[in-house]
Amino acid sequence: MSALETEVLIIGAGVLGAATARELSRYKVDVTVVERNVDVGWGITKANVGVVCQGRDTLEFRPEYHRTRLLWRALPLMEPLCRELDVPFRKVGAYLLIRDQVLKEKLDKLARRTESLGLGSDKYYTYSELKEVEPFISPEIKGGLHDPEIAVVHPVYLTQALVENAVANGVRLMLETEVEGIEAGHTEFRVRTSRGEIRARYVVNAAGEWVDKIAAMVNADDFVLFPIKGYVGVLDRNCSELAKSLLAVLPEEPGDMNIVVPTVEGNLLFGIQLQINRRHDRSTTGHMARKALANARKLIPEISEKDVINSFCGFLMFRNFEIGWHECEVAMSARVPRFLNMTIGYPGVSASPGAALEALEILERDGLKLVPNPKFNPYRKDIPDFSMLSEKERKALIKKDPRYGHVVCRCETVTEGEIVEAVKRGATTLDGVKFRVRPGTGRCQGGFCGPRVTRIIARELGIPETEVTKAGGASRQVPLRTKQLLEEGDGDG
Repeated sequence: MSALETEVLIIGAGVLGAATARELSRYKVDVTVVERNVDVGWGITKANVGVVCQGRDTLEFRPEYHRTRLLWRALPLMEPLCRELDVPFRKVGAYLLIRDQVLKEKLDKLARRTESLGLGSDKYYTYSELKEVEPFISPEIKGGLHDPEIAVVHPVYLTQALVENAVANGVRLMLETEVEGIEAGHTEFRVRTSRGEIRARYVVNAAGEWVDKIAAMVNADDFVLFPIKGYVGVLDRNCSELAKSLLAVLPEEPGDMNIVVPTVEGNLLFGIQLQINRRHDRSTTGHMARKALANARKLIPEISEKDVINSFCGFLMFRNFEIGWHECEVAMSARVPRFLNMTIGYPGVSASPGAALEALEILERDGLKLVPNPKFNPYRKDIPDFSMLSEKERKALIKKDPRYGHVVCRCETVTEGEIVEAVKRGATTLDGVKFRVRPGTGRCQGGFCGPRVTRIIARELGIPETEVTKAGGASRQVPLRTKQLLEEGDGDG
């Protein structure tokens, strides 16, 4: 089989790879994206809480940091980008809180430095003032600094939208394609994958959790990444009124994260930062859950374990600490020409539009010709969210397609029409549908709707229900048909 030839090969369809692919689709460049997973945004992007950080925390975002420059460049781009791609963007604001009045000096210093950099003036709220805007806040809180610009997005929704738009504008996407080896030649790379060889003039390594391993394949390993594990709990949407804004406590010890975050869907997330951990270990434990819940209750005492409907762990990938955990990597390899490494750590989602623009500038300086694509269309329309429509809009949609009148997921009011559209847009698994239109994300976590979603996926893809998986690979939902073993027998009658 002959090798696929492309001008730019992007390894990884997380938010960085997706944003870069979408920016490249503005130009007459042959671009291919390969992703080892069965869907996009399923690596470290999926485990991001989706906070669009504003970089006003000058303790973590100093002008000399590369990641800060990327973030500040991205800030004016994120909301317009979400409007173009029809992705939910919700400005919630944030309160950086203190439990000890002695720590107020740190908040005052932070506020002065933020204002000196021209990033706005953050107002200090006393406890009584906080209670007016966040009535469920703990009486242990003494006060907090308000940042009105903090927003939230859904990182997977954004990644899906970026990829959909990039593909509509000519980018080639190859899922379930794992890179197995890379050979650098004088004019091109020969990339061996699980689906054959790809030859590319440029390689953009945006492989997320695997970015240093991919770089090592071609001896472009100029950095080492350390995974910092975090635990996140998900609260039922009936708790949405407990916190209208992002709430975080000024840490008394380094790495002591305590945070409650609203989401675009209405759930609240709460979480803790753990420690350097084994890469790819996303296991959760009772100890993590109890610690995170106890921390969350220090912010909002009304949070109950009865309202926790799910939890997950993810990683932030930071560069080696000798260079500084605050730094990132968006640069050509110092060892291998035309090989661009991209990894940010925190805040990867927030900085992704800025990182994509910088990647294009680097590629252009290196010789990639960026001729504008006259057919480029920046717009993409999302799948209708039936639960958010007015009665008039619902009736019009049902008249157009009766499948929107069939509610499949009762917890989130997700219809058959939405699920069918999700499959049309590339979902082939239960998680693929879940991360597009939300069946299985409510109180019952798919206990009611799971079999029905499985049936719809099988019907739309023209495959047996026994071949439908949760997340690809061997994660089959239905190992056998009902009574199949009885029908087949064991040879003894």
